Amino acid sequence: MTLHPVTGPGNPVDPPSGQRGQSPVSRAIQAIGTLLSESPLANEQFQEARHDKAEADRLAHEAAQSGVRKADAVARAAAERRKADPHERINRPFGTGLAIALAALDALPAYWSAEAFGLSQDSTLVLTALLCAALGGGMWLLDLFARQRRRAALRLLEGTLAAGFIGMFVLRFDYLQVTVGEDAVSSAIEALALTAISAALVAVGYVVLSHRTPKAVADAERAVQQTAQSGAQEAAAAARAHAARSRAALEDTVVTWILSHQPADADYEQFLEATGQAIDILLSR
Repeated sequence: MTLHPVTGPGNPVDPPSGQRGQSPVSRAIQAIGTLLSESPLANEQFQEARHDKAEADRLAHEAAQSGVRKADAVARAAAERRKADPHERINRPFGTGLAIALAALDALPAYWSAEAFGLSQDSTLVLTALLCAALGGGMWLLDLFARQRRRAALRLLEGTLAAGFIGMFVLRFDYLQVTVGEDAVSSAIEALALTAISAALVAVGYVVLSHRTPKAVADAERAVQQTAQSGAQEAAAAARAHAARSRAALEDTVVTWILSHQPADADYEQFLEATGQAIDILLSR
């Protein structure tokens, strides 16, 4: 392609001798510079296209980094799952919620145990809440000490819970005999059933907690979900599409203007290729 400085549309003049050895891309860059200096519209389109390209490049970089983070998170989650015991497969939030529900179910037997202290209704309710909290805390401590392999603390906690259940049995048994007036056998059976319910709820809660996925696995899986939901890829794709539209609008203006100012013997294929390369070079500066 041969491009010349113009004196008007369709009236090219011969290029200076210093430009005859220039490549088509260099001459296209000079022609685009002339257009930008003469046309406010073309200059505005150029600035917009350059801004959109820079934004698309920035978001593409962020998307690439997000992809690396996602790959790292997936690898970490897989490694943590391999390290976890095979039986630890209950979803952690679900397991935690189920354990809380089991602790709440202990409210009824805990209330019957609290009645044995002969307190007022409000005080009995407060004591019931404290018993539920203690039994629920026992579940979590059993799971914590077992995971940390703290055998001495685990044995001490088991002994404390056993003593607590025995105390609940004795208190309920005495309450039924003295206050309600039931016979010893009926009182013992009812008190034993009450204690067994509380113990079973604590045991089931501990089993549920011990079968949850470990915190390291849950954190790694959460990191995978967060990177997957970041939207970086979608934002980068939208920015690339917007940048392509801006560039296309600029190229249409440039090509139209240069076509009206180029010599009749120009090589159009070379002209279009050189113009596109020139636009890409200028937008990247």
